[in-house]
Amino acid sequence: MARVIMVASGKGGTGKSTVATFLSHELALKGYRTFLTELDMGFRSIDVISGISEMAVYDIGDVLDGSCTADKAIVTSPRTDKLHIMAAPGRKNGVSLHNLKAFTDSIYNDYDYIILDTAAGTGEAFNAALAVSNMAVVVATPDAISVRDARIVSDEIYYNGIRDVRLIINKYNKETFRHSGFEDGDSIIDACCAQLLGVVPADEQLHLSAMTGRPLAAGSVSQKVFSSMVERLNGSHVQIIVK
Repeated sequence: MARVIMVASGKGGTGKSTVATFLSHELALKGYRTFLTELDMGFRSIDVISGISEMAVYDIGDVLDGSCTADKAIVTSPRTDKLHIMAAPGRKNGVSLHNLKAFTDSIYNDYDYIILDTAAGTGEAFNAALAVSNMAVVVATPDAISVRDARIVSDEIYYNGIRDVRLIINKYNKETFRHSGFEDGDSIIDACCAQLLGVVPADEQLHLSAMTGRPLAAGSVSQKVFSSMVERLNGSHVQIIVK
């Protein structure tokens, strides 16, 4: 049975979708059957980051409103057949996520992980994911606004019954962190009130991979960071990489 993980953030610009996509790819590359979809209505990104934008004819909105079956909307990642991807709803209006639970229930036994990339904040996509998930990952950048908003989202998740809430600090840079207003990483963890899963560096190669739909270079710092996060998700006590 799958672990259903909602990936959330308090504000836009944290790199949430990039994190969700590369985390999903790393899970699949390690042999876990993984399903990834995006719930940000009308604002797609995971199809580009995953390199499947030309193959995504249908989307999760089409599946939820009955326009097509799930098998028509699922695209297998060109990097690994263990990852199945479904693009975000392509329409800004007229798509309801109220059928999300029925859909996730229908695929629950087919995957080890179901990753739901929500929209930023606490709107419809967030609430739909909250209703079907059993774990949450909150993505924040190391700045006061992002961390404050991440705490709001983390509290909302926790008070709605999901007790396993993890934190990913994204776009970390040692030089700029000195001006963040935080003493160290522990102060961010305390402010967000979530268990740290990983620290993703402000990496130009990661940014280029996300823009072009190319995989992270094997053995690169960012690839190792996502690999270690997968290990921690599965119970291994792996040191957190901070570069």
